[in-house]
Amino acid sequence: MKKRKIAYISGTRADFGIMKSILKSVDVSPKLELQMYVTGIHLTPGFGSTVNEVKKIFPGTKSIEAKFNNDGFSGVARFTGNFLTKLTETFIKNRPDFVLVLGDRSEELCVAMACLYLGIPTGHFRGGERTSAFDEIARHAITKMCSLHFASTQESANRIEKMGEDRWRIHVVGEASLDIILNQKLPTRKELFVKLGFPSPSQFILLIQHSVSYELDRTKKQIKETLAALKYLELPIIVIYPNADAGGRKIVKEIERERGNPLFHIYQNLPYEYFLALEREADVWVGNSSGAMVESSSFGTPVVNIGTRQKNRQRGENVIDVDYKKNEIISTVKKSLNPAYIARLKTLKNPWGDGKTGPRVAKILENLTINSQLLNKQISY
Repeated sequence: MKKRKIAYISGTRADFGIMKSILKSVDVSPKLELQMYVTGIHLTPGFGSTVNEVKKIFPGTKSIEAKFNNDGFSGVARFTGNFLTKLTETFIKNRPDFVLVLGDRSEELCVAMACLYLGIPTGHFRGGERTSAFDEIARHAITKMCSLHFASTQESANRIEKMGEDRWRIHVVGEASLDIILNQKLPTRKELFVKLGFPSPSQFILLIQHSVSYELDRTKKQIKETLAALKYLELPIIVIYPNADAGGRKIVKEIERERGNPLFHIYQNLPYEYFLALEREADVWVGNSSGAMVESSSFGTPVVNIGTRQKNRQRGENVIDVDYKKNEIISTVKKSLNPAYIARLKTLKNPWGDGKTGPRVAKILENLTINSQLLNKQISY
């Protein structure tokens, strides 16, 4: 029997980590064939050469050569135009039967658009969620262009239906990153710090702060305020680089100023399983990462979420929102380190799924009927 070709295009270390369990489930299915591609930040110099991580797991991965060449809006726009053209030619030459699309980044917007006009059905993950800025707009545009919706939660599924999508198109499958958290043995604390290259501290802060698209004029001030707050606390700080989005290099520049500070341990990138172990072991996670909204409650890790990037996003009860203000960040981190507060978090239930997303999605793809009804969408009301 001819296998159904399922394509996925990864643009960042983060989306690949999230999708890994789904991609593995597709790859081992006797009825499916995975077509794996990388682009964007995986190929952009200065962000860890993460293409190598992808190829270790999926050796047949191909590159679509498009990179982010500057730190402004024009860099994202130029990347989008360049990537869309190259992606279209790639799919014309090696047409998949179905394409997986994750979230809200510019790469995924291009994938959804190319597939729409090439008549290739698509399935969207993380649709129906709320954040802010470019992400919010791009996510909902992708939802309207995609054929199926693999919602992480019922709350997200309800929003997708309110956007006029047919109920039969919507599947609540859970959040794929929980497959690894709940089912895979992650590195121990000792193994983690051997990988990080310094002795395990008694306490440490994890910092990941990304730029916010409509606040680029304040990016430098925002990260400086965060860094000032964390330095005041005088705890070891493990910092992971932000994405190469507009404004991302401004954050990197400020982070690198602390390279000689003994409190700071700075990394461009970590393998996903080690990153999850880092989430688990952190005494508090500070910044504005989507992972802090989705994954952290599985570990009971306190999160101090700064600013508007994750505004109104569904999250666990371990997340406290603050503004970009030094004193507010300091007081909230101190609260998050309080033993009584931490003890309450250990009984949290993650609202994002049950750790069975990958097999669930693979089964849907195996049994899916691909026909004109799947492609020909109409608003449902």
